[in-house]
Amino acid sequence: MGRGESLGLIGISLIILLMPWLRGLLTPRFVPMESTDPTLLATIHDLRKQEAKWRSRGWEGDSLKIVKLRPGQQLELNSADTLALRRLRGVGAATARRIADYRQRLGGFLRTEQLLEVYGMDSLTYEVVLKYLTLDTGFVKPLDVNGMDLEGLADHPYVGWNLAKKIVAYRRQNGPYTRGVDLLKILALDSLDRYRLAPYLAR
Repeated sequence: MGRGESLGLIGISLIILLMPWLRGLLTPRFVPMESTDPTLLATIHDLRKQEAKWRSRGWEGDSLKIVKLRPGQQLELNSADTLALRRLRGVGAATARRIADYRQRLGGFLRTEQLLEVYGMDSLTYEVVLKYLTLDTGFVKPLDVNGMDLEGLADHPYVGWNLAKKIVAYRRQNGPYTRGVDLLKILALDSLDRYRLAPYLAR
């Protein structure tokens, strides 16, 4: 073997021996780091909790797409927020907001048929969502006829401005109502108003 060949073999051997070291130099190293910053850790914890909350409400995937309720699944009407209401088939973001707003003005739903009073809720959609609903009237808040001002009373769907003025006028002249239902006897209400309003008055 000539001198040139020997030097060539030595060079190849050196390259082979140095390959792991060269590979380490050329390959980026990403060392996982565990943060000890309490603010960052708290933020990560909150994000994970929020993601779990979204998924529990029927949001899935990277885009958090709302998943509609499946047959057999149900939703409690008086406690569901707008995200949960959007899981009802036929109910989008706008209708969910209207349902939540109307529920707040009422003080809560006493009957599922009251959904038909929500703007945009037609009978076909109502029949679809009805099978997915439960109703807990324990969430309903009575109408505070002694504590609410004129605007607050008038905002109730079953009161309005005319009746609210009568309620406040009587209260100013005669003092607080002993019981909420007393105003049904004091004020002249037709049968429909009495039927709708009576359940929301404290006894």
